Amino acid sequence: METPRAGKPVLVACPDARPPAYQAVIGLSRAGLLGEFLTASYYDRGGRLARLARRLVPDRLARLERLLLRRHDPEIPPDRVRTQPGFDLALRLESHLAAKRPGLRRVVARWRTERFDARLAGLVARTRPGALLVFSDVGSAATLPACRRLGIPTILSMVHGDVREERQVLAEEAEAAPEFFPLYLGDSRLDRAELDWLHQRRLRELAMADRVVVPSDHIARTLHRHGTAPDRIRVIPYAADCRRFRPMAGKRPGATCTFLFAGGISQRKGIQYLLEAWIRIRRPGWRLQLLGPLPRDLGPLRPYLDRVEPLGRVGHAEMPARLAAADVFVFPSLFEGSAVVTYEALACGLPLVVTPNAGSVARDGIEGFVVGPRDVETLAQRMERLGNDPELRAAMAAAARTRALAFDWPRYHAALVDLVQDLLEPGTTRAPHNAGRRARARSGSAG
Repeated sequence: METPRAGKPVLVACPDARPPAYQAVIGLSRAGLLGEFLTASYYDRGGRLARLARRLVPDRLARLERLLLRRHDPEIPPDRVRTQPGFDLALRLESHLAAKRPGLRRVVARWRTERFDARLAGLVARTRPGALLVFSDVGSAATLPACRRLGIPTILSMVHGDVREERQVLAEEAEAAPEFFPLYLGDSRLDRAELDWLHQRRLRELAMADRVVVPSDHIARTLHRHGTAPDRIRVIPYAADCRRFRPMAGKRPGATCTFLFAGGISQRKGIQYLLEAWIRIRRPGWRLQLLGPLPRDLGPLRPYLDRVEPLGRVGHAEMPARLAAADVFVFPSLFEGSAVVTYEALACGLPLVVTPNAGSVARDGIEGFVVGPRDVETLAQRMERLGNDPELRAAMAAAARTRALAFDWPRYHAALVDLVQDLLEPGTTRAPHNAGRRARARSGSAG
């Protein structure tokens, strides 16, 4: 078995463009620890194809770049990126097959995941990285077993909650909310066979990884409860770009109040319980805005829609202004990793009303309120209290911005780099400021 050596680079793998993955790549690159980054697709703005398109069809490229730039960050070195575009092509095919050919869709989804896993395992075998940082779902069958054989330490970044919690949520929702249960994933069909297969992959990943990074204390407690050793878990919360997401200049809390929900309009996000709470407290001058695409089949949502403001899908560039214009952010999710939008809402100076399951760093009674999942009565009370008390909103708004500034991406970078260095160089004594930063990252508290 090969023994990894300190100084060897880290291989990062995540097929999509989720912010924690891109920020992990950036943080490791800044620290000189990045080897390669395997993802599904990536837009190299300075690459040959982009330069050629900029010269031949500049107007068309300018329009396309609104989408392409979602798969780009100027701090990611493009020469370190390896892609597998078939992953995204398979996703598009799956969306076409979802309604009429669920069985075939399941085959394509498994092929997509296993193909990425096999490509990643091959990359591990060729490059022999110092460590592997893999984001959920794509390494359990081939890559993590290969790392074990080669003696390469592995870090699993869980971007979702524990699957055993989701199983419990599904069982409870099927019984408690049968009318809304078909909207558990919004427009996406809930394929229990595919979900069970995915859950099994996630449990294997969890069992094989040397370290497990989770974004919230709620997930860490759930893993502890199900037997994962505490010394294998590191809590590293996410962050918001506090330069882009800022409070609206000159906004003063008053008698009117705009409550905002942003995310998938789905039962997994607690939409039924939010709407029921809203019906109890709505009054003239108060608004509930739903930011996100509505399901094509509205079903049980339909009776509520004339009492709320559906905003539909909003582009990434518009999100800061939409959030900053609201007064209170409400996100009563039932199952989550740690929703980045909650950090963005804090950065915009919004008090939050969230569940522990949402994975937010907002503290009860300081930056907002934390209520139990499905607790419509308490959810309504907390929303009503914020709506009725402009001074409380103002105090919590100021605390929210301060909390967001304490959870910036550089803090995430530092905590992740410390974890990687601890894994590559066990027993190494570090400077006191690093030790303190590691302790804060483990606890999830603000530094």
